[in-house]
Amino acid sequence: MFNERWKLALILIIVAGFSYWALEKLTEDSATKLSKLAHYPDYYMENFTTLTMNQDGTPKNRLNARYMAHYPDDNTSELHNPELEIFRLDKPPIMVNADRGWVTSNNDVILLSGNVYLHQYDEFGQLKIELIAEDARVLVDQKYAETDKPATLITKRSVTNSIGMRAYLQEQRMEFLNNVQTTIEPRQKP
Repeated sequence: MFNERWKLALILIIVAGFSYWALEKLTEDSATKLSKLAHYPDYYMENFTTLTMNQDGTPKNRLNARYMAHYPDDNTSELHNPELEIFRLDKPPIMVNADRGWVTSNNDVILLSGNVYLHQYDEFGQLKIELIAEDARVLVDQKYAETDKPATLITKRSVTNSIGMRAYLQEQRMEFLNNVQTTIEPRQKP
């Protein structure tokens, strides 16, 4: 009888040890998997400005934001209240701002969301064009922006509404994709 109790105690100790090891291993694997899936910033900045230059030393674009957080798992950055200034050859810069933004891992695409506002002034400081949209994708190097959401373009004498838009910023050319409606004010007689 003492021998059977000893065997039973030994079996229970072995089962308990194995259970403890298995539980530790499962917890460790789950923590590793969760850390790989976690999307936490490794650093952040407040009220920052970054200036990107062309190869010849001229300014390419300037990005300001109230808040920026970098995520190491996918090497992206989240922006709050981003303001992007896109410099162009021999033309005034184009300004783009939004409520939020997301910069891709290689910094060539900025996804803007919430009250996207693009505007340009002429050489005399007068507002030339305004573009209002819900969201937009900006390809910084190509000086290109697009949206598939409703967009409104306002100039001095016209208003154009559409669903979807492509803007070639260097060429100052826009394509309106669907349900395009334009209202043009007549010229004032002198």
